[in-house]
Amino acid sequence: MNTPHTDQPRVVTSIPVGAKPLAVAVDVHRRVFVTNSGADTVSVIDSSTNTVSATLDVGSRPEGVATDPQFGTCVSNGGDNTVSMLDKSHHLVATVSVEGLFFGPSPPVMRVAVDHQLARAYVTHRGSSRVSAIGIGGQLPPFAPPFSEVPGALGVAVDPVSHRVFVTQPELNTVSVIDPATGGVLAAIPVRPQPTGIAIDGPRHRVYVADSGVPTVSVIDTAAGGVTEVDVGERPVGIAVDSRGDAYVTHVDGTVRVIDAGSGSVNATLPVGAQPEGLAFEPHSNRLYVANSGEGTVSVIDLAAGEGGPPQGTALTSRATGP
Repeated sequence: MNTPHTDQPRVVTSIPVGAKPLAVAVDVHRRVFVTNSGADTVSVIDSSTNTVSATLDVGSRPEGVATDPQFGTCVSNGGDNTVSMLDKSHHLVATVSVEGLFFGPSPPVMRVAVDHQLARAYVTHRGSSRVSAIGIGGQLPPFAPPFSEVPGALGVAVDPVSHRVFVTQPELNTVSVIDPATGGVLAAIPVRPQPTGIAIDGPRHRVYVADSGVPTVSVIDTAAGGVTEVDVGERPVGIAVDSRGDAYVTHVDGTVRVIDAGSGSVNATLPVGAQPEGLAFEPHSNRLYVANSGEGTVSVIDLAAGEGGPPQGTALTSRATGP
């Protein structure tokens, strides 16, 4: 049974980064990586001091970022259809072009996720029909297909338990599930309109999807099947999960809403910066880092004050569908 809140999570500082920050990732060395899509750079934040320790040059319009504990950092660059591979010392070791793998128009959205155990990066490009699989370090992954057919792919996340890849498709209102062994699509799961951000809680078998066209987050149960919904307010964009299973959702109105893992309802609304987008949980400091694309800052939320607590808000509603 949870103990009552003594306080809510709170914003403790705002860190200036580059222009139009979009995506956030953390590594095992307490570092936070933020893509500055308007500056063609990545800011590296030391979470122990909450200061920028390095600014890295990458490709044109970096929009996605993911880290691997053995290798380093992968950055997807939507402006030139490349992925920058950086080692743990931030040295650029490879620039992988994915332009030849895509067709059709190239909207300015590109995302990346990493499977640590299989040493693969999965890259989406909205407007194309494919999700590319790239080996960590830039080589093609052995014994795996180089791409999967997923129309309109946008958000991407890897289930650390099953290694399946979950991809949002905003135009189709679905989440596709990719088999890492064959590259085939195992299921296309209906969610609410315009799914964008996606995050996976592997231990609890949940996939959280921000439904940007409506005021909900869809929650996919990967064990029992089915999709539930949480009312979170207008235009959710990005989503992240902490070690307790609580989910955090960015909104265009400059807030982050907190979904309690136990009750499945919103129990806090936190003001951050202008136009928040990507966010990530840093476990060593128990803090959440939120990229505010409208003002070139990262808001830092201390979660320690909010552990446990009484549920408030609208609970889950259920729809019978699943992977």
